Amino acid sequence: MKTIYLVRHGETNFNAESLVQDASSLLSEKGIKQALVLAERLRHLKHEHLIVSDYTRTKQTVEPFLKYTNISPVYTPLVRETKQPTEFVGKSNRSEEYKSFLDLTDKYIFDKNWHHSDEENFFDIMKRVQNFFILISNLDGDSIVVSHGRFIRFITMYIILGGHLTPEVWLQARYNLKISNTGITMLRFDDKKEHWLLRTFNDHAHFAE
Repeated sequence: MKTIYLVRHGETNFNAESLVQDASSLLSEKGIKQALVLAERLRHLKHEHLIVSDYTRTKQTVEPFLKYTNISPVYTPLVRETKQPTEFVGKSNRSEEYKSFLDLTDKYIFDKNWHHSDEENFFDIMKRVQNFFILISNLDGDSIVVSHGRFIRFITMYIILGGHLTPEVWLQARYNLKISNTGITMLRFDDKKEHWLLRTFNDHAHFAE
């Protein structure tokens, strides 16, 4: 059976301050400590591949682990966080302006061609999810994937629904899955039934808090 370990990056200063992030946000002091603890956890996981988002915070998160593995990381935009409009980067994700954007996103979620500005819409993200599984299907062995909360949520819901995640379901269930910083979600491919299974969700037992 093939296994994927989906790992969210450590806490960033933007996370702590509830700000909209782009590629450049950095781990907070807490996030750096989380990455060190995570490295001790990951060193015990068998893996043949290490796939990492090319954002700064994911690179920082995986850095302490690299001394424990002889697998070279592949930094790729394929597992980046879902892109938000550039004009909101650094602004509060609780602001009325940002909430208005989210309301519009919900209103037009069924329109494949609608964008507020330069963000990814539901269908853009789903295309990346599908391409991610194409990549994984062509790899032999187990993979550790260091990515982002919202993108991992999309992957997880996609698996739970057998590859049939729709805008309707996303609107109803998107807030029902919470991904903690450095939480580990494990997916395993059942060779007999030929589909992916969600085996562990958001495991952060490596923390005593």
